[in-house]
Order: sequence, then structure tokens, then C-alpha cells
Amino acid sequence: MYSRVFIVIDALDECRLSDGSRARLLSELFTLQANSGANFFATSRFIPEITEKFEGSPPLEIHTREEDVRRYLGSRISNFPAFVQRNADLQEEIKTKIVKAVDGMYIISK
Repeated sequence: MYSRVFIVIDALDECRLSDGSRARLLSELFTLQANSGANFFATSRFIPEITEKFEGSPPLEIHTREEDVRRYLGSRISNFPAFVQRNADLQEEIKTKIVKAVDGMYIISK
């Protein structure tokens, strides 16, 4: 019905591996792509088992800027528990640890 279809899968690395969910999802997507020509984009942290599935597809590496993450977290402080809202040092520690944890986000596309 549409000339082009795009399917976006965010955080593929968080899809359950132990019960085969990730493998089934990728299998179905690759089959759908082969049968219909649909395009799909998947985001994931760098995990060799995932990037191997996308061999031959150009990866696009994206790094978040620390200041953007900090700005976002600062805008969300009101959602934090009151004891965090009252403690600037704790807020800074939380921001620092989250900035470190999100570093190196990776997008793979097919």
C-alpha cells in the first residue's frame, strides 16, 4: 500500500536473549524485509552478536553529547525523589553516573 515502509527498533540489545526473543524478532524482520522490501533501523549498544546480523549494512555510530544528557536530566529533577531534589551533590553524582552509562550508544541500520 505504501511505496516505502520504515520500521524502527530501539534498544535491540535489551530484547530478551535467553528465550530466543531477539533471534525470532530479527528473523521475522529480515523475512519481512526480503518479502516486502521494508526498511528497518535498529539501535543497539555495540554487541558483536548483534552487529554480525547486520554485516554488510553500514553502521552509523552516534555519541550523545554530555551536556545534552546533563541538560535533559536537569529538566527531570522534579521527577526524582525529594531527598535527591534537596541534595545538589547527589544530583551531580547521579548525572555523572548516567552520563557515563549512556556513552557509546550505537545505531545499526539495514
